[in-house]
Amino acid sequence: MTNTTRYLSAAAYLNPQYANLVIGDLVASHRAVVPSVGIDLGVIIRHCLYARKIQLIRDILLTIFLVLGLIFAPPQIIIILIVAFVLGFLPSVEWERRSIGVKVLAGGAVAAGLFAIGFLVLIIYLGVSGQGARVDVTVIAFLLLTAVTQVAYTYNKYRALIDKLGPDADPAPFPRLDHRVESRIAEVEAAQSGNLTLYSGENPFIGTGKWDRVWSIAIELDRAQETAQEPWARSRSRGYVPIDPVELHQVIRERLLRLRDPALPENERLSALAVDDHVVGEGERRWDEPLVDPDRKVPYSRISREAIEALIRHPQAGLRYYQWVSVSDEGQAVWSGNEEVIGRADQEIAASAFVYVAVEGGMFYLEFVTTVLPPIYRRYHLVDLLPKISSGKFTAKVWLDAARNVFKDVISAPFRAAGTLRQMWHDHRSFQEEAASVDEVLFGDVGARISVRELGAARAPHTYIQRLDAAKYTKLVERLITDTVLDFLEDKGVDTTAYRASATSVINNGLTISGGTFSGPVAAGAGAKAQVNVSAAQPTTAAG
Repeated sequence: MTNTTRYLSAAAYLNPQYANLVIGDLVASHRAVVPSVGIDLGVIIRHCLYARKIQLIRDILLTIFLVLGLIFAPPQIIIILIVAFVLGFLPSVEWERRSIGVKVLAGGAVAAGLFAIGFLVLIIYLGVSGQGARVDVTVIAFLLLTAVTQVAYTYNKYRALIDKLGPDADPAPFPRLDHRVESRIAEVEAAQSGNLTLYSGENPFIGTGKWDRVWSIAIELDRAQETAQEPWARSRSRGYVPIDPVELHQVIRERLLRLRDPALPENERLSALAVDDHVVGEGERRWDEPLVDPDRKVPYSRISREAIEALIRHPQAGLRYYQWVSVSDEGQAVWSGNEEVIGRADQEIAASAFVYVAVEGGMFYLEFVTTVLPPIYRRYHLVDLLPKISSGKFTAKVWLDAARNVFKDVISAPFRAAGTLRQMWHDHRSFQEEAASVDEVLFGDVGARISVRELGAARAPHTYIQRLDAAKYTKLVERLITDTVLDFLEDKGVDTTAYRASATSVINNGLTISGGTFSGPVAAGAGAKAQVNVSAAQPTTAAG
């Protein structure tokens, strides 16, 4: 599994709301699925279902124990809850990230002391109340059953994080679910690598991060004038130059793929670069139109090469084709001779560029959009920090986490169980209503609403190096595409004067001069000029 898949799977156990969103939008619906950048949606969905299952079992059991305890021994149960509330002031389980040895002993001592105090208070109260054996049995049963349930849930949760999602973990097998769920997971797994995305909302690039940079160039497809042409004839029409946007896309693809050419030295190769087709359209569709599978009533996730080429040549269609270039910031290991001196690094960001080309009315249009996908939220990196199950640190962590959260979990168990059951009922009803709406209405919204990768992403890069790396790969792709298009147009005999001016403006957008004092004109980029008139009494300085 990739690191991103592991972290997003861990989010299911650490953030129940995340698991419910993933299940509700990917399992309990017929909606489209957004492209997945470096993740396996099937694995993540199964962890979400398992995490919700074990949490629901815990909440139902704790609810039963709490209700029965309050019915048969309310005063004693209230005292136990007060002791549990005091346990909530134990150190957070995150202390294991620092000097864990001393803190395990300290945390264990504090927990033992608080448990001893609570037990003594309970015994004293029972002795004073003299309510008999029935109260004793009720209290002891409540204590034992609650403790076993809480510790068992905590143990299973963290064992799943370590065994199934640790740094060296392999994809763990899950028991098969019912046919409908298994069928939907199979659809999602097939769609996650598709080339067609129908989206709900206004973002056609959902799943690839935040918009970073957008620009476009439009020029007339005039034939380049001969250098020897008379000045009086240069303003006359020189003729239209037809170009094939499909051919241009293929030229761009071949040039981009040379960045990862095996002939390049390994340390210079962009191995994490990918060039894919990306067809997007709005999710509000007729159920009987060609983009929706007539049998399963789900949107298709892949269209043929012939359909893509036809779409590229028809830019006014209801879908739009982009060539999608993505670069994941996965650093290579550094070797000196036969020795690895710096390990492989994964910055977890992904920079994407979307290229759109259209030929309409004798005009050429080039559109370039970049997005940046931030790294995974730091909290979900916990799977890289947990101790081994066989260690005493793991046992201490389980007991400390169970004791620290027992009050919160017991008190909120009835509400959480009711909320989860309501969510499951809502998911089931929503799936049935979507299926029934096919026969009742002509239109339906089958567009994707969420991206699992974006749900688990931080709001911004964690480090400035990540920002700089995203800018680096964006600039590399941007420059390569503008130059490739320029060469293509010139080879076809198109007058590229206007294109050169626009491309220079795009490349040099954001030029900054800092430090010292500067006065006078400045020019940058190929063919750029700057001029100033200087009187004879003023000195001049030239720098090249």
